[in-house]
Amino acid sequence: MSPQVSILLPIYNAESYLTNSIDSILSQTFSNWELIVVDDGSTDQSRSIVESYSDSRIHLLSCSHNFIASLNAGIKASSGKYIARMDADDIMLPHRLQTQWDFMEAHPEVDVCGSWMETFGERTGIWKTSTKNEEIITTLLLHNTMFHPTIILRKSILKSSELYAHGYPCAEDYKLWTDLVLQGCCFANIPEVLLRYRVSRQQVTNNHKEEMIVSTHKIQLEYAEQIMEKLANEDEIYTAFLNSLIDLVNANKVSRDIFLQIVYQVFKSKLAEPIKRG
Repeated sequence: MSPQVSILLPIYNAESYLTNSIDSILSQTFSNWELIVVDDGSTDQSRSIVESYSDSRIHLLSCSHNFIASLNAGIKASSGKYIARMDADDIMLPHRLQTQWDFMEAHPEVDVCGSWMETFGERTGIWKTSTKNEEIITTLLLHNTMFHPTIILRKSILKSSELYAHGYPCAEDYKLWTDLVLQGCCFANIPEVLLRYRVSRQQVTNNHKEEMIVSTHKIQLEYAEQIMEKLANEDEIYTAFLNSLIDLVNANKVSRDIFLQIVYQVFKSKLAEPIKRG
């Protein structure tokens, strides 16, 4: 029998925290899962730690050091109805999978579901985000509204095993959410802490901030233009507005931030007519 949930856990030199992460998965109240650990070219003892577990639900894949390719390899190897993300230095609360599985089963209209999370390590607090689809997909124009390691999504929405796009370093999840919005997917966040998120100086977000900012700006501009083009295709009244707005941006008469705010307001007001799938 296939597992209900495939947990995708990429690892790279994660020996310091990996045991805590895997143990938190083994402690889940929901047991019908498989754990796909993708070793992204580790040079420490990460592989040995994974191999020390005898649970038949744990599978270890090996990839060269290419994070996006490793994520996509894990997706391709998954067999669950749902795919859940997890990072090697984070900790699932014991009821995380059960809560998200129950939610997805009760809400068949939702394709992607995240949650709130608690930070620990060098910074502590509760990170909250939008919970309703309309708020999530409009606010994506301004910032990332989904916490990647809290995500569970339906495998049935995937059009190919190449879920994560190349060319957006350190912001591959942000790009994924905007792609899925344009595909017509519905989003939600459970207003409950289901994961403890470690904050440390070794994180990619801390060591590659400039790269992440460049990718973020690229994603936001592409998403804004694609949203406006989609609205224009559905209602020609937006065509002239879109062309004029882009001309102003290209002439440096409207800044990137103002452009995003304008599209955000237009998109928000238009959401009474949902984006069509396709």
